[in-house]
Amino acid sequence: MFLLALVCPAKAQEWTYRVRPGDTLWDVAGEYLTPSVPWQRLQEHNRVADPYQLAPGSTLRIPVRWLHRQPARAKVVAVRGDAEARATAGRAAPVTAGMSLGSGAVVKTSPEATLSLQFADGSRLLLLGDSELLLERLTRLGRSGIADTRLRLRRGRIGNDVRHLRGPAANFIVDTPSASSAVRGTRFRVEADATGTQTEVLEGRVAVSAGAKSALVRRGYGAVVAPDQPGVTPVALLAAPDLSGLVPAPQVTRAPLTWPAVAGARQYRVQISEHVRFDSLQVDTLVDTPGYALPPLEEGRYHVRVRAIDVRGLEGRDAVAQLQVDGLLQAPYSIAPVAASVVRTPDVALSWTQAPGAAAYDYEVAGATGFAQPIAHARVEDATSAALPQLPPGDYTWRIRSVDRAGRTGPFGDAVAFTLRPLAEVTSIDGSAAEAGDRRHVTFRWPAGQPGQRYRFQMSRTPDFREVTVDETVSEAEITLPRLRSGTWYLRAQTIDADGFEGPFPRPQVVEVPCRLCKIGAGAGALLILLTL
Repeated sequence: MFLLALVCPAKAQEWTYRVRPGDTLWDVAGEYLTPSVPWQRLQEHNRVADPYQLAPGSTLRIPVRWLHRQPARAKVVAVRGDAEARATAGRAAPVTAGMSLGSGAVVKTSPEATLSLQFADGSRLLLLGDSELLLERLTRLGRSGIADTRLRLRRGRIGNDVRHLRGPAANFIVDTPSASSAVRGTRFRVEADATGTQTEVLEGRVAVSAGAKSALVRRGYGAVVAPDQPGVTPVALLAAPDLSGLVPAPQVTRAPLTWPAVAGARQYRVQISEHVRFDSLQVDTLVDTPGYALPPLEEGRYHVRVRAIDVRGLEGRDAVAQLQVDGLLQAPYSIAPVAASVVRTPDVALSWTQAPGAAAYDYEVAGATGFAQPIAHARVEDATSAALPQLPPGDYTWRIRSVDRAGRTGPFGDAVAFTLRPLAEVTSIDGSAAEAGDRRHVTFRWPAGQPGQRYRFQMSRTPDFREVTVDETVSEAEITLPRLRSGTWYLRAQTIDADGFEGPFPRPQVVEVPCRLCKIGAGAGALLILLTL
């Protein structure tokens, strides 16, 4: 019966008008009554003796069915991110602040977007990201202030701040594919997806119904409607997180927000807005632990709203705090080494972008012990690059922050991991007999690189290696070949890393094999190797 009273106004319902000085029955009828109802019926219904003389402050009873119904509009109060609206039989258009939407309009938000709507009676709605909402019916009854609003949330999540509805015919109803929520003045939230509907009541009462299932959900309770559940059972919402530990004083751009864990919470929703009413959101995210690292925010005052989420997915009571963000220096973007890259040279150079307002930069390089004990750190002035001291091969991370001319530092940027695995450039190749007394072979050796690396060795008669006589890949830093014919030979070798990356070929070296030594078959161990760098 309560649900029917909310959504089905009876014919006997009446609205009361208080007479103002100078009012006549003609004035009241013209402003409020539908054209099919003459003023004489209003006179008869209220037993007014003289239609020309209405006492100021007296009241007139007007049946709701006599009131003139006319279309109402919803106004876009604020929008952030990409959203679109499609009117009935119209094309989709981007949603902008100040836009007016009528009955039949469908509003969609991208995953990162949020927007607020205000209805004819002053009620407001916050539509979160990745949602779709149909403004099914927007009606107001003359100038009575009575509004009849019916919405259909096809998917996504909304928050509603509904003014106390004036008049017996006033309605604010939110339908979803699996449930209906009707209110008479309250703050509540609704979420709809393929698995069902959930309603969370923050103020007032909400009638939740789904077919034969129904329940009156009061303040501080929520309900989940799902096909596999036998009824609608209100459950208590989780308590609001304690945000008293958040200092509203100036914070660094990426300061962490933390709060004590809420018993029974499996997740938390964090929302940040520039508006005290959270008309649009800078941040709307879910976190698994009671903490959140702020993203880069511009200087200014922000409002933070956090609530706990239980195992059913119901979101609890809101905790709200203020946060002031100073215009601290932003960290520059790192350029090189890039994340997860492999540095093949023994010399490592860091580089980054120029950050606005920065006069210098602090860098840190950490090994296995982390940034608590950095292995290299320095301040670089008026430059966006720095050469690191010699580091042994291994895994490292580096980070960078800005410093202004007064010496104040901003936050460090994200740590960037890289691997130092230098490829040794083969610049020296020695030749000797393969074994003592072996005059049929010659062995060439060069300095070994890192474990797992291979080598490609080439020999040619010409310095451009257009025609290669020997081209072999070996796993050791040496190669044994048959004895060389007399003349000039050009040698070179490149290093190949374990992941297949090939280093550059150095300038070739030259070997002169004397013809006399070739004829007598001796002197293989006395090859003259001329190194030309």
